[in-house]
Amino acid sequence: MTPAPAHVAGAGMIRFGKYPADVTLESMAVRAAHAAMDDAGATASQVDAVYVGHVFGGPVAGQRIAVQLGLDGLPVSNHENYCASGATAIREAWTALAAGLHDVALVIGVEKMTDRVAGGVRPDPGDLDAAMGFVMAAGHGMSARRYMADHGATRAQIAAVAVKNHAHSVHNPYAQYQRPVSLEEVLGARPIAEPLGLLDCSPISDGAAALILCTPRGLARLGIGGTTPRVLGCALVSGSVQLGTDDLNAEDVSRRAAEQAWELTGVGPEDIDLVEMHDCFTIAEIVRLEGIGLIPRGEGARWTELGHTRIGGKLPVNASGGLLSRGHPVGATGVAQACELTWQLREQAAGRQVDGARVGLAYCKGGTVSGTDGGSVTTLVISR
Repeated sequence: MTPAPAHVAGAGMIRFGKYPADVTLESMAVRAAHAAMDDAGATASQVDAVYVGHVFGGPVAGQRIAVQLGLDGLPVSNHENYCASGATAIREAWTALAAGLHDVALVIGVEKMTDRVAGGVRPDPGDLDAAMGFVMAAGHGMSARRYMADHGATRAQIAAVAVKNHAHSVHNPYAQYQRPVSLEEVLGARPIAEPLGLLDCSPISDGAAALILCTPRGLARLGIGGTTPRVLGCALVSGSVQLGTDDLNAEDVSRRAAEQAWELTGVGPEDIDLVEMHDCFTIAEIVRLEGIGLIPRGEGARWTELGHTRIGGKLPVNASGGLLSRGHPVGATGVAQACELTWQLREQAAGRQVDGARVGLAYCKGGTVSGTDGGSVTTLVISR
C-alpha cells in the first residue's frame, strides 16, 4: 500500500553562499524557517514537531534552533546522513505525518561550512579510505576517467554539465553563483582531480532551507484550501558491500533507491518531468541519472551535450543550478532541492520555470563507507 502523501504548505530559503563568522548556523536556520512559515501562513503555535538535517552543526543543533524560533518543548530531532541529511529529515517528517503522529511539521536543512571545513570534504577520519588519503574529488575524478574510457565520452561533454547548471542558476535568486560560465572556462579551470577542474566541483557553502509539511488536517488548521504540492514518498537506502570486481560507475545503490521510490509512490521513471540531482561533481550528475534509470546507460554525457537535460529539453535537470552553482551546504541541500521542486510545481520559478511540470524527483547521495558503494541515498518524489 502506498503511504499517504504529505502536503507542502510552505517553502523558504536563504541565499546560499559564504557568510561571515558572525552569521551563525542558528540564525540562518531561523531565517529559512520563518520564510517557510510565512509562506504557509503558519505561526509557531501551529507547529507540532521539528526535524533538522545538518552535518557539522554539533550536538542538539535542532534544539538550539527551535529555542530561537519559540518552538522549545516540541519534539525536535536531528538527522545526519552527510549530503542526504536534509532529505532524511524530510523522510522522517513524512513518515510521522503518514503515521498520524503529527499534522504540521517544520523541516529545516542547514549548514555553516565555511568556518568548519578546510579544503575538500572527506570521509570520517576512522574510515579506511580517509586513512589512505582519499577525498571525494579523487573518487569522482576516477569515475570520470572510467566513464570516458567505457562510453567514449569526451571531457567537453562532462564539462557541459557545469555550463548548463550555471546557465540555470542565473535565474535563481537563492544561488551562490548567478552568472553563466563558458565551456572554455570550465575546461581551463584549475585542475582539482584529473580530469576534473575547479568548475566541475561544487563549492563549500553556507545556507539553510525549510519546509512546512502537513496532513489534510494540518492544511485545514492553517486555513489552506485548494491544491498543494505533495511529498508522495522518500526512499532511503545505504551502500552495500562491494567485492572489488564491480563497475566503478554501476551505481547499484542509486538503482535500489529509485526502485524503492517507485514502489513507495506508485510513480515510475516515465512520469518524472524534472529532476534535482546531487551534482556534487559534473560526472556525478551523469552517472546518477543513469543509475536511477532516467537516462540510458552510457548516454548521459551525450544527452547533456545535446541539451536534453536543459530547461526546455527532454528531461530538465537542476533547474535551480544544482550543487555546482546553487551551492552545497551539505545538510541544507536535500531541503533546498525540495523547495525548488515545490516552486516549480506551483509555477513560481520565474525565468527557470519548467513548463507543464507535474512530478519531480530529488536525489541525494551522502558520504562514503570504505568497501561499499556509498553511505546513504535518498530519492524524493513530489507531485502537484
